[in-house]
Amino acid sequence: MHILSLIEQYELQFSNNNYFGDIGVDPSYSIVEGSLPVLVSAPHAINHFREHAVKPADMYTGSLALLLQKLTNCYCIYSNSFSKEDPNYILGGEYKAALRALVKEHRIQFVIDLHGASKLREFDIDLGTLYGTSIRENNLNDVIGIFNNNGITKVRQNHTFSASHPGTITSYCAKELLVQSIQIEINRNYRNPNAFDLFQKTIHSLEQIIKLLGGV
Repeated sequence: MHILSLIEQYELQFSNNNYFGDIGVDPSYSIVEGSLPVLVSAPHAINHFREHAVKPADMYTGSLALLLQKLTNCYCIYSNSFSKEDPNYILGGEYKAALRALVKEHRIQFVIDLHGASKLREFDIDLGTLYGTSIRENNLNDVIGIFNNNGITKVRQNHTFSASHPGTITSYCAKELLVQSIQIEINRNYRNPNAFDLFQKTIHSLEQIIKLLGGV
């Protein structure tokens, strides 16, 4: 099946009920296991609740995570149903507990947390690294180099989203689980199937990053 068709097929489970996902499903996350010691996370694949308000989904981050799992055989965790828990904001929670179990049981070496930014942002990619403390410098340089080699050149570090809030997945993994982690904010222009040439650059870049960090 063509990548674009796969992406659209995967996205259906997230866009269900106007991006509230499969309402009432327990737990409100899903896991796909693999063999590569890299975990891709998509906590905002559906609408989420933060500070008494519903925040819109980071569209196509969930389907991107599933596609990357298929392409690389990495591990994957993503939100599948609306709940009152924003996994990338609250301290603790069931999503982080499941993530912790995955990291410990399968000796995950890297966690990549995918997010979506507005097309109005001045970056293509914003890498949140807790200002350089969540991932080793050589690995960060490799990540940036791969994006650049695939034609994604406006790659920023901690520009708008540093992931430094203690409730973020990246902060939790780096500080509590002591595993290298990075938050990747993707401009809407680079996760839009209608601009597939740009979306494909994102897919190829992330596939290469996962394989590199996973030792393939």
